[in-house]
Amino acid sequence: MKGYDSCEETVEIRRLKSLINTEYYPRRDYSDKIMKQIEQLGSSQHAPRKAPILSVKRVAVVIGIILLTSGFTYAAKEWLNLRDKAGNTVMEIKQTELSIPAEQTRVLAEVKANLAPGESAVVYFGSKEEVQQGTTDQILWTQAPVKYEDWNSFKTALRGPLANSRLSIDVPDGYEFQGAEIYLNYLPSDGDGNSFIFAQMPDGLEYAYSTRQPVGQITSASLTYRNGEQDICYNVSYSEKNTVTRFFDMEPSKDAIVNVNGTEAYYYSSDSEAGLLWVDNGESVSMEYMITGTAATKQQLIEFAKRAIPAE
Repeated sequence: MKGYDSCEETVEIRRLKSLINTEYYPRRDYSDKIMKQIEQLGSSQHAPRKAPILSVKRVAVVIGIILLTSGFTYAAKEWLNLRDKAGNTVMEIKQTELSIPAEQTRVLAEVKANLAPGESAVVYFGSKEEVQQGTTDQILWTQAPVKYEDWNSFKTALRGPLANSRLSIDVPDGYEFQGAEIYLNYLPSDGDGNSFIFAQMPDGLEYAYSTRQPVGQITSASLTYRNGEQDICYNVSYSEKNTVTRFFDMEPSKDAIVNVNGTEAYYYSSDSEAGLLWVDNGESVSMEYMITGTAATKQQLIEFAKRAIPAE
């Protein structure tokens, strides 16, 4: 097994450009479009320089998150590859042993609750002195979506590549639309070191955060459908054409690769949720799809995915 190389990590970080996350943090995933956002968020002269920024978007459906700060590593094993119909690798699956501390998860939820729709925030863990001096190496990111309860309003708001994606699908019988969320890109930091908001959790954990204002570009969208007490969430995001999405799983397996209407998809499950994800290389962008459910079976997710993946 190849050893951990911080230089290689830096190169990898620079390639990342987008990230979507779930409440089930031990499962990790990142795609090749997060780093552009990370570089924007870290552009402030007051931002810590010793560690990369972790992007955290808590959405109902997710591709997940990879923690790349200096205090964490991940297990390195051979990739599992998912290929498109032309035989090109579009997704790589690898094992991870990461987890985000529960207290930091609570902080992210607290910060997110204070954000306006569409706003993002960089969250720094540490004392006021550590944050101001840029010596903390625990940096996360969260974002509040713009929510829609009406399908027509959501559809009207869509623009860019997602407007032409397969968000509109004929869902299986029994499922009804519950709501949708849109995540927006954001303005980079203006470098104002006075913009930090300092706070402390009841358990004494100190942190600070700095907000970023949204711009019009939509980066991902999420829809929720309900059948009885079961919710299914359907998420679509996009990246540059021929981007390879990477998904980190606690227990990756070749048996988790399933064929849905001729498209290879990856299935994962945990005590809290199950999900199915796949990538479609279009003419100009790569579309990343994910379907998750807290109580959904593997077959239910596959049946749902069949409505989103055209048959050959």
